[in-house]
Formats: sequence, C-alpha cells, structure tokens
Amino acid sequence: MASLKCLDRFVAKMERDGGSLRNENINNSKQLLEATFADDAACAVGIYFWELGLKSYEEKEQIKVRFYDRKFSNANGITMKFQTLIDTPVIVGDIVYDSVSNEYWICTESFNIDTIHWQGRFTFCNWILKWQNKSGDILEYPCTDINATQYNSGEQSNKQFTVGSSQHMLTLPCDENTVGLSSPQRFFLDKNKESPTSFIITQNDSTSYNYGKKGLVKLTVMEYASNSKTDRIDLGICDYIDKSDIKSDNSDNLFISKSVIIYDTTVIKSGGDAQTFIGKFYDDKGNEITDISCKWDIVCDFKDALEVSKSDNQITIGIDNDQYVDEDIKLVLSDEDGNYSSTLIVRIESLL
Repeated sequence: MASLKCLDRFVAKMERDGGSLRNENINNSKQLLEATFADDAACAVGIYFWELGLKSYEEKEQIKVRFYDRKFSNANGITMKFQTLIDTPVIVGDIVYDSVSNEYWICTESFNIDTIHWQGRFTFCNWILKWQNKSGDILEYPCTDINATQYNSGEQSNKQFTVGSSQHMLTLPCDENTVGLSSPQRFFLDKNKESPTSFIITQNDSTSYNYGKKGLVKLTVMEYASNSKTDRIDLGICDYIDKSDIKSDNSDNLFISKSVIIYDTTVIKSGGDAQTFIGKFYDDKGNEITDISCKWDIVCDFKDALEVSKSDNQITIGIDNDQYVDEDIKLVLSDEDGNYSSTLIVRIESLL
C-alpha cells in the first residue's frame, strides 16, 4: 500500500509539473536557466528592442539577453550569437539597441529550443538608411551594408554590357515601410558628408528571408549619380520632396517624375572598349514610362574625338586618344519636351 501511495504522489507531482517526465525536465531546465540567467557574465545590460522613430529608451524595459561567439566575415560582416529566455522571443527581423555601446543589431537567425529558451544570431547594423515615405516623413532604419559587387544586380543584361558593377546589399526588417521599396528609389551610402555617393535600388528580395511574423528584405543597390537639384545632403535624403508639395493619394511609395541613366561604369578607357548607357523614365508613381524617346547630349570640348552611337534608349561612347586622359564628359539625358533631365559625369582614363 505504501508503494502505491508513493506512486500516487509521484503521478500527482508529474501532473502538477507538466504531465510527463519530458515536461518536468523542460520545466526544471527553464527554472534553472531563469535563476542563473542574469548572473551570467555574458548577460548584457542596456539592451532594448528598437522602435522606429524612438529617440530615448530610458522609459523602455530592458531585455535579458546573452551575447557570445562574436566574429567577422567579409560575406556577413560582424555577427554574434544570442540566447534569451523563452518569454523573451527574438524573431528574425527584430532589431535590438545596445545603449551602452550605441549599436544596433538585426536578428538574422532565431530558433525556439525545446520551449526552454531562444537562440540565434545577430548581425551588426553598420549603416542608418534614410528615405521618405509616401507622406514625406523621413524614415531612419538601422541596416547591414555589405559590398555585393560579386552578386547579380537584379537588372537585365544583354550582349553589349551588364548593368551594375558597383553594388551593395542592404538587409532590413521586412515591414510595411520596406517591403514596397523599389527602383528608382535612391539612398546615400557614404560617410563623406560633403559629396556622398548615392545608390539606386535594382532588386528587393522580400521572400527568400520570409521567416515567421517579420523576416528580412534584401535590397540590391547600384552606385548611381546624385542629383544636385533634388538631393538634400544636409538631411541625408535623395530626391527630397517638401511635405507641402506632396499630393494626398493612396500610393504606397513616394516618387517624383524622373529620368535615370543606367550604366556599368563612369570610366571610359582611351583605346579600350566603349561604354553603353541606358536611359529610363519614371512617373510620379514610380512606374517606368516606355513611350518617351531619349534625348542625349554630350557636353565637353572634344566631342569630335569621341566615337558615339545611339540606338533606342541607349548611347555608346568610346575614345582612342590619350590627349584627353583625365578629362570629364557631362552626359545629359532628357526628353524632347524638356520635362525630364539627368546628368552623369564620365571620366576618360588611360588604358594602361
């Protein structure tokens, strides 16, 4: 009878603690982890979930997270693994703010380990990406910026050239502000505050990293000429539009009517291969306009020395005269009615 009572007490305890030996082990593991988590030297302090537009985190609740195994690679930048308690889920696409080091980290891997805890990987956000939404508000998103010149640009190629030799890949959380980003949206990606380099979107991959409730978007961007008429370097915004000039509509993105010159490089080698440039036009909804003819103008003092050919929306320029090495060409794209205009500076360099 005594053994039966012991068995009854054991069954009752099992039901109270989880209903099975596995669940009891899980609960014991959770309790042990919770009791020792904050005392671990790897448990960081001053860590918060990032919120768009939030300037101060003093009144926000810190999250308990362990960081370990920090490493660097050219392909992924700086990464580190993390662990949180089961009641503090960190999902792919979440960004955390380290208030001690003033750093942002985006979650690129996350796993629920046997309902005991979460573990995964963060990637260091090395850039703050800025652009305007459809209301003209300036958005600022921490992101990872990786030189991705070896990857495909997302633009089409033909027998004459491949578009986009200077490229970067940006990783951001997938949300209502990032999922619709597309060409001809441009961003500044440059620490040079006086003459920053701008990049134009050639591809937005919002499905390959579609994990859970949030996930990631991967933007492939190509180096592109700045526009002194519309870019606000002081604000870090390409193609800035004053909020008072924005019409109220239901569009998902903010664009202005513009012309865009697509190119492989802004350098022409004297005696080398000619370079081809493509003209494209977009309306104020970001839709490409295909029924506008390109008007090309070349501004320089040595046009007679250039080898120029035009076809449809393309212009090809070459030169075989070292006398003009280190000289610049101003290439202007416009339409016949004068509603669009873009300028690109092209440099002549020695073949050797």
